[in-house]
Amino acid sequence: MYEKYHSGNCSHQEKQFFESYSDDFALNDIAWDQIELGDEQVVVDKMYAQLQSQIHPKRKSGWLLWARFSAAAVVLAILASGIYYFNSNSFAPLSSDNLIVKTNDVGPGKKKAILTLHDGSTVILDESKNGIVASQGKTLISKAKDGQIIYRTEVADQNQNSPEIYNSIRTPRGGESQLLLPDGTKVWLNSESVIRFPTIFSGNERRVELTGEAYLEVAENKKMPFKISVKGTEVEVLGTHFNINAYGENPEVNTTLLQGSVRISKDGHEAMLKPGQSGITASNGNISVRNVDAADAIAWKNGYFVYQNEDIYSIMEKAARWYDVDVQYQGDMKNTEFYGRGHRYENISELLKNLELAGKVHFKVQGRRVVVMSK
Repeated sequence: MYEKYHSGNCSHQEKQFFESYSDDFALNDIAWDQIELGDEQVVVDKMYAQLQSQIHPKRKSGWLLWARFSAAAVVLAILASGIYYFNSNSFAPLSSDNLIVKTNDVGPGKKKAILTLHDGSTVILDESKNGIVASQGKTLISKAKDGQIIYRTEVADQNQNSPEIYNSIRTPRGGESQLLLPDGTKVWLNSESVIRFPTIFSGNERRVELTGEAYLEVAENKKMPFKISVKGTEVEVLGTHFNINAYGENPEVNTTLLQGSVRISKDGHEAMLKPGQSGITASNGNISVRNVDAADAIAWKNGYFVYQNEDIYSIMEKAARWYDVDVQYQGDMKNTEFYGRGHRYENISELLKNLELAGKVHFKVQGRRVVVMSK
C-alpha cells in the first residue's frame, strides 16, 4: 500500500484509508505496566523521535508520512513482543542511564510579564493579585484568573481624539503572557518579547510595535486597519490570525498566516500572504513567500516544541529563552539536523533526552547552564 501511495496511484478512498491507518496504531489489547515501564506516551514519543531522526527524510510530505507509519509500526511490534529497547547496533537504548548527564534540572517557563505604564512606572504582573492592577485615563487594566491581562475602555471613549497614552508589556526569559488589547485583539507573547500599544485606539488605524515573537488574533475593524511595526517591517491586517517571529539575534522577520490575509511591506517591497504561507522579510527589504505548515509556527503557543530539519543551535536558542538558561557548545555540530516534537511545560531534561535519542549530541546540565557536546 505504501508504494502505491508514494507513487501517487492511490484512489481518493485508498489515500484516506492509508493516512488514517498510519495514525491509529494502539496497544488496546496489551496491558501497560506503568510501574515497570513508566509513562506509556513518554516511551512512545521517545521511540518515535529516535526513529524519525534516523530516517532523515529528503521529501518532507511523503517521507514524513512514511516515517510516522514506520515508527508506529515498529513501536507496536516492539512493545507487543515485550522488547522495550532498540537493538544497540542501530539505535541507542532508551535506558535513562545512557541519557542526559545532569547535576540538577530546570523547570519550564511560566506566566511572567512586566507592565510599563505611560509615566514609566512598572507593575510586575505575575506578582499582582487578580483584578484591577492599574488605570490609564479611562482605561482599566486587570488581571484575570488565568493570568491574561485585559484592557477595557468604554466604547464611547474609543474614538475620541484624546492624547495617546502608550503602555508596553514585556515577557522576560522563562516567561510568556496573554493580553487582550482595547479593541478586542488577543495577543500571546513568547519569552523575551515586548509589545507597545496605545491604551485607546483612535484615528484611522490601530498601530502597535513588537520585538520578539507573538501570535495575534486581530479583532476585525475595516475602518481601522491593524498595523504592526517590527524591525522596519510593517504588517497590515483587518482581522486575521498570524504569528510574527522577530527576535534580535535574527535580522529577518518571519510572518506566518493561519487565517485571513496580511500585507507585508518594507523599503518599497510588498507581499500579500494567504493562509498557510510565511513571509520572510530580510534586512534589505526583500520579502520571500513560501508555503509552510502554519501549525508549526504556533506550536509554542499551544505548548509544544516542534523542530523539523532544524539544527541544534536554533533549537537551543528557543530552549534558552524558555528555560532561562545559558548554553555552551563543545565540538562542531553545524551539520546536525533534528526532527521531533516535545512538551513545552516539561523540565528541560525531557527535551534534551529526546534530542539525545538521535545519537548526535550529548548534554550536561549544571545549574542554569547547559553544555552541548558533539558525539
